[in-house]
Amino acid sequence: MAVALPEEFIQRLHGQMGTSMLKFVDALRQDPVLSVRMNTHKQAEPHWEGVEQVPWCPTGYYLTQKPLYTLDPLFHAGCFYPQEASSMVLDWLVRHVCDLPERPVVLDLCGAPGGKSTLLASILDGQGLLVANEVIKSRASILAENVSKWGFANCVVTRSDPSKFTGLNSMFDLMVVDAPCSGEGMFRKDDRAIEEWSAANAQMCALRQQRILTDAWPALKLGGCLVYSTCTFNPSENEENMAWMAEELGAEVLPLNVPEDWGVVSIAAGNGNGLAFYPHKVRGEGFFVAVLRKTAEEKALPSAKRRDKKSAQTKTPQEVNALLSDSRPWHFQEERDGWCAFPKDLGFELAVLQQSLDVQSYGVLLGKPMKGQWIPAHGLAISINMNPSAFPRLDLSLNEALHYLKGEALTAPDGLSVGYILITYKGVPMGFAKNIGKRLNNLYPSSWRIRMSLPQ
Repeated sequence: MAVALPEEFIQRLHGQMGTSMLKFVDALRQDPVLSVRMNTHKQAEPHWEGVEQVPWCPTGYYLTQKPLYTLDPLFHAGCFYPQEASSMVLDWLVRHVCDLPERPVVLDLCGAPGGKSTLLASILDGQGLLVANEVIKSRASILAENVSKWGFANCVVTRSDPSKFTGLNSMFDLMVVDAPCSGEGMFRKDDRAIEEWSAANAQMCALRQQRILTDAWPALKLGGCLVYSTCTFNPSENEENMAWMAEELGAEVLPLNVPEDWGVVSIAAGNGNGLAFYPHKVRGEGFFVAVLRKTAEEKALPSAKRRDKKSAQTKTPQEVNALLSDSRPWHFQEERDGWCAFPKDLGFELAVLQQSLDVQSYGVLLGKPMKGQWIPAHGLAISINMNPSAFPRLDLSLNEALHYLKGEALTAPDGLSVGYILITYKGVPMGFAKNIGKRLNNLYPSSWRIRMSLPQ
């Protein structure tokens, strides 16, 4: 670690950890733990050697060394997500603690860059609805990209302040709030987290977290669960905020009993407990998480106006019916970038969200008709719901795939159909190209392209 730990942080840590503080500080000086989570709809098994499964997440794996993700086409295709191992405990909590209905409505309030959103999408597995939100514009774009790559159609990405959710009374069965925090758990991964830390900033974070929780709480259903997490060790941002929620918002902090061999530390909070992931005890970065159940109705808040958005008058193109393989009924709607498909049974919820929030993207962007042909959108290529026989396919070598991801034109092999081609790597769809005869025009999105030089 190049930067010394702040003295105020060390003093507070001594009071928290006593004799184990030296082991804790020593762990902060070690290399970060590397881990990824697989998208089993695209690639079931990891393709690196020497991986070990993360105990609390069956699709999470520890890596022995850091791959260069940019030069792995499977990363760009949404086959895996590089996610910090400790935060993957969300998988265990949702499956074993949060008692959800069969088709839950779920909100990831602070979703960027997308680790928890894509994890939640995998848990839902196409059922129910996931709303992934991020208030900062640049980060919302990254969130939308990662959710799109993960490939599930039952997702909506929004860019709204938490206060905008206040009016969505009792809409969500589950909320995940990975709150902006002082970032102490990221000290060994990012020197800037150390440089920017101060006791005053940590206190400001605690107050901001309370505002976020207060704004979002009315949108949680009675009996629903809120998973609260931070990447900090600060009690004022963690267990003290949970006790505050129990007292001020009528929340029940649930007891969390995890296997002892995980090395996770139980922290008393309210009448329950949170889980602390300390780097000298767990293979992961610093993390705190607790689960709260809503046991009391919020105080006199206005009901949300739930009026269906008027459907577009434009006739749905006939071509869209052959683009998706899923037998579920679809709702098709024309947007600025083309036609979108969304699960028909979620049309009411989509209309509510479009009325109340700044919706960035939803469902599957299919493309648009133009001059008698269908121009496919990239979102269709990477959707797990795409009809596999809708387009001819061309599987590329590693070198060809990387040049495709840079946006370069490729040579069309003999015998390949003229027109739009689905480009794949190891059988996994990556995007589209248009065969104009001897050349394949590259349709990979310009903002997603590889910028670095490729190895010779």
